[in-house]
Amino acid sequence: MLRFDHVTKQFGGFKAVDDVSFTVRPGIITAVIGPNGAGKSTLVNMAAGSYRVSTGRILIDDVELQALPKHKIAHAGLSRTYQNIRLFDGMSVMKNLEVALVPPSIGSLVSDTFGFGGRREAEERRERCFEVLKTLGLAPFAERQAGSLAYGQQKLVELARAIVPKPRVLLLDEPAAGLNHGETEQLKQHILALRQPDLAMVLIEHDMKLIMSISDTIIVMNRGQLLAEGSPADIRANIEVQEAYLGQPGAIRDIEAAARGRRNRVRLREGEGLTWHQP
Repeated sequence: MLRFDHVTKQFGGFKAVDDVSFTVRPGIITAVIGPNGAGKSTLVNMAAGSYRVSTGRILIDDVELQALPKHKIAHAGLSRTYQNIRLFDGMSVMKNLEVALVPPSIGSLVSDTFGFGGRREAEERRERCFEVLKTLGLAPFAERQAGSLAYGQQKLVELARAIVPKPRVLLLDEPAAGLNHGETEQLKQHILALRQPDLAMVLIEHDMKLIMSISDTIIVMNRGQLLAEGSPADIRANIEVQEAYLGQPGAIRDIEAAARGRRNRVRLREGEGLTWHQP
């Protein structure tokens, strides 16, 4: 389990996350949604070690993450993707995945590099990377430079790099951002296929159609605080959630109608699907 225990993040006098507690359980997909500036990405960045927690604790089972450096958080079993792609553009797709399997000790890395008993381990890591690439339909691009791939393919390479270490917790930060409808549907199927009894998944996303069709549990953030938690049906019917997004009840029905007719009630970003904005 991934647990946020009374977590606060303060930037000067501004509280981006304010005393938030919830648990992400394995075997299900937990979405975190909210208007822009609600604190969603701040939660992910704290869990992954990019931001330090101001107060509170973040745990994988009994292991506290908030004081660990990033590489130890990764070794504890947490992987993530990024809202903006962060691949090594000049390296091959295969190499981008292999860096996620660097041994936890420098001694093992030196042995692998110079062939002192580590060659078999290096081959096993490469086999694991190729297995993941095949699963995501990326095997034909294994030796291509990552930066030469189409945007949607690069998004899948990021997902592949995140899952290749067999994490216990997977954080997906807006994985559908910039994808067209077909690419989003493909991504959806890949995420659903990742659901396993021993993997806790967190999905942060603005595409509400994707969220409602893929999530088991939804956490709603607003102004740094936890506003609501429940099933997609619970969240869809929650008046407070509707008011947080558009300032009035009945907002979800209006949003869906506007999306179908592409009217001007809400703004749609090309390729990203439906985006809710706080008024």
